[in-house]
Amino acid sequence: MALASELKVYRDTYKLVALLIEVTGNFSRRHKYTLGQKIYDTSLELFGHIQLANMFKQNRVTHLNGFIVKFELLKTLIRLGGEKHCISIGQQANIAQLTESIGRQIVAWKNAPLPAQ
Repeated sequence: MALASELKVYRDTYKLVALLIEVTGNFSRRHKYTLGQKIYDTSLELFGHIQLANMFKQNRVTHLNGFIVKFELLKTLIRLGGEKHCISIGQQANIAQLTESIGRQIVAWKNAPLPAQ
């Protein structure tokens, strides 16, 4: 079994979280401790779902569904950050590239057949 940290989706999620930490650090005081903190917390939860899906293959779909729920929440929070002018258009474009790639990988992983035991 490969370590979760060796998976491309894990590495891409790491890049996304690192970018979001940088972006939310520049939020105005008004949004930093509410919206920014929620983005930060939600993004970190994604790693747990990847790890669980990697460790417990028979429950992989359940853990990846959990990932998808958190990921959709995160994308909504990011969109709110853009609408509140906390996240620039350029930052939104970089985030969108990563979220698109991560989303495709998670769906492909979810739809992949389980390896034979």
